[in-house]
Amino acid sequence: MKQPPEVISLARLPLPSETLISIQGKKFHESCLFMNRFLDGRRFSNRFRLLALVSFLLLAAVDFLLAQVPPPEVTPLLEPATPSQTSLQRITEDVRYLASDELEGRGVQTEGIHKAAVYIREVFREAGLKSGTEDGSYFQSFPVVVDQKVLPAETSLVLEGPDGQRQALELEKDFQPLMIGGAGKMSAPLVFAGYGIEADSLGYNDYKSLDVKGKVVLILRREPQQAQQDSVFAGEEITPHSYIRTKLQAAKKQGAVGVLLVNDTLFTTKDEPDELVSANGFGTRSMQIPFAQLSQAAVNGLLKQNPITGKKRELKSVQAIEKQIDRSLKPLSMPLEGWTVHYQTGFEKVKISVPNVVGILPGEGPYAKEAIILGAHYDHLGFGEIGSRIPNSKELHVGADDNASGTAAILELARRFGKQEQKPKRTLIFMAFTAEERGLLGSQHYIKNPLYPLNQTIAMLNFDMIGRLRKSELTVYGGKTGDAFEKALQRANAEEELTLNQPSGMMGASDHYPFYQQEIPVLHFFTGITKEYHTPADRIETLNLPGIVQVVDYSEAVLDYLLHQTEPPQFAQVSSASRGRGNMAYLGVMPNYEGEADGLELNGVSPNSPADQGGLKKGDIIVQFGEIPVGDIQGLAAGLRKYKPGETIKVTVKRGKATEELQVTLGEPLSDE
Repeated sequence: MKQPPEVISLARLPLPSETLISIQGKKFHESCLFMNRFLDGRRFSNRFRLLALVSFLLLAAVDFLLAQVPPPEVTPLLEPATPSQTSLQRITEDVRYLASDELEGRGVQTEGIHKAAVYIREVFREAGLKSGTEDGSYFQSFPVVVDQKVLPAETSLVLEGPDGQRQALELEKDFQPLMIGGAGKMSAPLVFAGYGIEADSLGYNDYKSLDVKGKVVLILRREPQQAQQDSVFAGEEITPHSYIRTKLQAAKKQGAVGVLLVNDTLFTTKDEPDELVSANGFGTRSMQIPFAQLSQAAVNGLLKQNPITGKKRELKSVQAIEKQIDRSLKPLSMPLEGWTVHYQTGFEKVKISVPNVVGILPGEGPYAKEAIILGAHYDHLGFGEIGSRIPNSKELHVGADDNASGTAAILELARRFGKQEQKPKRTLIFMAFTAEERGLLGSQHYIKNPLYPLNQTIAMLNFDMIGRLRKSELTVYGGKTGDAFEKALQRANAEEELTLNQPSGMMGASDHYPFYQQEIPVLHFFTGITKEYHTPADRIETLNLPGIVQVVDYSEAVLDYLLHQTEPPQFAQVSSASRGRGNMAYLGVMPNYEGEADGLELNGVSPNSPADQGGLKKGDIIVQFGEIPVGDIQGLAAGLRKYKPGETIKVTVKRGKATEELQVTLGEPLSDE
């Protein structure tokens, strides 16, 4: 299950933000028309027009071909469970395989995700399901940006001194380009700006009386007096003044044309020496100001030639500067006379192709054209670099509950309905989504590229984390999104005798939500969050396997009721629900994780949520959240860490060409624990 946007930064989840464009068919034609309109009426030479059009077509062709590339054919390590086994045996075998170490946590960058896809396809075939794709592969493949890489040929950093001496720094040893700054080029005088902090309310401002307009600023990481409990900066606690986005925003505000960062020395020890972060270490969403990290050795070498003037002595090292600022809590900002920075860098997106797995069981009779989707995401966190609740974890996260359990449910339902002699009265579409943990990418891709008409899709049943049934309590979201659902849920429970928890609101952090946004009634089956969620401990040993069978039996009865109704369920919009923790404030937005806007674009706003009541709308781009600049989901999460439920804050958004300032009162989270 995708961690909700409101707590995403607590899981250290720097999701990719680049928009992926698959140019096919009509879209390709429309894109060509757009390019022609762009060139038309502009004063470009014919040669330029030709080069631009050729370049555009080549890029379009690359995207088109990548979207068509199927995942590699691999042989699953286990044979799918057979119909002759009991439900418990089959579900156990499914979960055991999907959550095995050999599948490498089903991360989208692993070979294991493709082994899982093949396994699911074979179950669909054995159950008698037809391929949901025209090519017969069962795979609806699409590209996902998983990383960016530095282009060394386009990257350099040279320090030029007052006497004309030039020092070329070595990539990944002396300096590291940082993607959050974006690709670019700068050549400008160098200024030292302390920690790069503006905190007038605390009596500290590194930019006070310092002119940095048109210059490159060199700043220290984090903030002053980090080891002092009585510090105005909260000592060992992290304040927003130390956030990279806050520092970049301050530099841009002051007119700087570039930023260089060096690690502070408090956390640099003999056992943990100075290290450069990875190029995407602070995120990939551009703040549109060239940004690189320098090693302490490179900065200390510079300071030996041009020391910072302290109270009574020259400071020739990063450590000496820190100690002086800590003692006095006064900035030491000053120009580095005669020094110029020449810097340029380029980045390239890294894409891979991953598949949704889709099988169809055609219906028979007067309602056969109406379809019900049974969905579950089968991806997880791989080795935990992205999404883990264990900071900086690189351990294997096999995801037994999240979401081998839900995947096993749709596999078992496929077997049960696929082997029935009589065809269902409505068409059933079984769909295993991928890249859910990256921001519901698989279900969003399907919505944009449906394999069955959305206007004939009457309901979507989603299974996400159903492996931890406790005290027979099952949570079902969406019961009020379809007028037939309440009766279906209650009648199906006549035999199972589950304790149903039916929140009135809609929880948007799983694959049912894009269908709900299309006004398709949805149900989301869920057994709750546990301490193992998004950790390496989410293994089969922690699951209630008979409980999964019980949930499958119950959902089969719900589905059977819906199949036999003469009228499809009528959609109804509901209020929002949040799955927060502790005092984490609730906002109620659905971010666009793939947007390229300078800020956080919203795919939707939950009805009656704090965001809705404060005036936020679908399509808005959040650029400021209280005092926190927002460049992506991490910026919003930083704001939701800082501000508490009940606080009213100013949220700045871009809406079309205008900028709006809204007042939003944050809400209390609703917890499922």
